[in-house]
Amino acid sequence: MHYLLLSLILFISFVSYGEPVKLQSYSKDTSLPHKLLIAALDNANLDYVHPYESDKDISNARILNDVKIGQLDVMWSMTSQSLEQDYQAIYIPLFRGLLGMRLAVVTEQNADLFKQISNLNDLKRFSAGQGKTWPDTTILKENGLNVVTTLKYPNLFPMLEGGRFDYFPRGVNEPWDELINYQDLNLTVDPYILLKYTAPLYFFVAKENTQLANKLTQSLNNMIADGSFNRMFFNDSQVQMVLQKANLQQRTIIPLNNPNLSSMTPLSRPELWFDPLKERTVTK
Repeated sequence: MHYLLLSLILFISFVSYGEPVKLQSYSKDTSLPHKLLIAALDNANLDYVHPYESDKDISNARILNDVKIGQLDVMWSMTSQSLEQDYQAIYIPLFRGLLGMRLAVVTEQNADLFKQISNLNDLKRFSAGQGKTWPDTTILKENGLNVVTTLKYPNLFPMLEGGRFDYFPRGVNEPWDELINYQDLNLTVDPYILLKYTAPLYFFVAKENTQLANKLTQSLNNMIADGSFNRMFFNDSQVQMVLQKANLQQRTIIPLNNPNLSSMTPLSRPELWFDPLKERTVTK
């Protein structure tokens, strides 16, 4: 009887604490968040599985729900106050804030449109194009910028060429492939300005999953301390493309406020954020 009771206790302990961590990514994912997560789990000696391995076209709504009901343990997303209220964020910005840096796509005839722009007030004379439901749209509007919106992302490129608005702000990693896809529209990347706001992308777990949250936080902080986090960041192919093509150091930075940030945002830890004016080389 005692043996059975002991076996039952051990089984319950294994189920509660020994089950592999269920990830939103698939095993051959090459994205930086996936690679950082695997490294953090390995460093914490935690096993993991990929429940979505055979189905890579998973909606964001399903991911959110699966974390809530325990079908998934870890996801990653651009943060918001509502997301942080419903889930436990791991407050380490995975792209070091790079996703909050935006380049402007303009028409080729307007390639010098922002040559004389030096501040936010100058930029307010022009109109931006954005998706109607994008969180970036709220940020631009809250900073007093004029924004023209549409529900369908592909419409924004012909709308820009047709003069419906003056520029299309894109994440620093995004415009290069888009210009190839829409090369018949005679668009180009503005070489003069960089819109910059704080928009961290975090790992999230269920609110009650404090043990996993603590382990991930500790593991990621260890990676920051030993330099492996930054090495993975700079060696990521997407980050390298940005550093090679975007000429971030030569641009006029126009800072914007993000009204959707929570008070938990780790703004007091400069080592967590990429500064294009100070960090200019790829770390090997």
